[in-house]
Amino acid sequence: MIDESFLIEGLGYLASAVLLLAMLMTSVVRLRIINTIGCVMFVIYALIIKSYPVALMNFSIACVNIVFLIKIRYRNDVLKILKFREVDELVKMFIDKNLSDIKKQFPEFSPTDKQFSCSFLVLRNMEIAGVVIGSDEGNGNLIIELDYVIPAYRDFMIGDFIFNSQRNLFKGMGYNKITEISGSLHHAKYLKKIGFKETFSELGIKVFELKI
Repeated sequence: MIDESFLIEGLGYLASAVLLLAMLMTSVVRLRIINTIGCVMFVIYALIIKSYPVALMNFSIACVNIVFLIKIRYRNDVLKILKFREVDELVKMFIDKNLSDIKKQFPEFSPTDKQFSCSFLVLRNMEIAGVVIGSDEGNGNLIIELDYVIPAYRDFMIGDFIFNSQRNLFKGMGYNKITEISGSLHHAKYLKKIGFKETFSELGIKVFELKI
């Protein structure tokens, strides 16, 4: 039979591990969520061992995290699209700065100076938060070569804004379908979340499509 003190001590170590994991998150939202989970675990642990100052501190941190997440959920961020056709210095600087992170989601992507059919930077509260680069495949199909958002803004708001709120932007350019190839499980989850459907191309490659 497992000793009760061993389980209690294990809870403390697990709570510490969760808090450490939170510190490794690049997304502020994820950091706050995981940190809250760790704090709740520490509250339970502290109450069991009757360490009330530790319980109070972690309870307070959890409350601060929850308030922050509520503010994030309901704040009115200003989102704008800045279109471009050629990759200029501003776009190059943004891509170069984030290239290592971009490669994790789009391993096949390579910076280029060519013209694109549909490409734009995404501004969130006047800060460059992401970039979308697409090429015309014909028959009203837009192939997205790069759909990248910096970690701090990966809360689905930008994706929903681009591919749902701004659908008329694509329709006005003559597109009725958007296709993406996901290079990571996280990106695939993001695409499904904002409405893309998983399917297969004529070559048997798994792709994600959004009818517009």
